[in-house]
Amino acid sequence: MYVKANLATIRGVDLASFDVIYICPHRSEAGTLIFRRRHTPPRRALFIELPVSPELSTVARIRDELDPRQLQDGWLP
Repeated sequence: MYVKANLATIRGVDLASFDVIYICPHRSEAGTLIFRRRHTPPRRALFIELPVSPELSTVARIRDELDPRQLQDGWLP
């Protein structure tokens, strides 16, 4: 499963629904891996398209939105 979203639409996304999460530059299909669930094959992927001029804290904001209590340990530095 492959899902593409933008920052405005990730609110309410269930992190448990995805094995990997990538961030992509605006209008790009290539992404950077920011989350990988351990011990599972990457079958369910979420690609988050960044705005044209993303803020430096964008990855932290995505993590805080999808995992507010920081219970998942698959976040990459």
